[in-house]
Amino acid sequence: MVGVCFLSEHRGWMQDQWSWVFSNFGVSDIWERQSDHDGVRGKDGSIYQPTIKVDTAADLPRDRPLVVLQPPDGRFIKGETSLKDFVHPADAIYFFGGSHAVLSDDDMGGRIPEHLVYIPTVKLECHSFSAAYMVLWDRYVKGV
Repeated sequence: MVGVCFLSEHRGWMQDQWSWVFSNFGVSDIWERQSDHDGVRGKDGSIYQPTIKVDTAADLPRDRPLVVLQPPDGRFIKGETSLKDFVHPADAIYFFGGSHAVLSDDDMGGRIPEHLVYIPTVKLECHSFSAAYMVLWDRYVKGV
């Protein structure tokens, strides 16, 4: 069982990319944080799968390990384990920030993640759905 929590993107084509991730990597549980882009909070995107709305990581189930993706030199939260070396938990929830945005303590809502992971090949910011492709592909090839 794999879950993903993503930040709703303000452009429809980005939402389409998230739908592709969910469909092609067998994501069983999807949580959606609403973006505050341009001061418009709560606008629903065009995700084709049903989602559960949450505000922060603290709203996610506590009985499953939380995997947060952040660069090793993240501004507020720093990735600690390279994706190359990461052992994916069987029932993980992967928590992604927004495209070209950093996660902060506010996004966590006081929850401490069990795993802080970074993608070693990403030197600059990338779209969050691209990070999800890489992480879920890694999970797939490692046989989880």
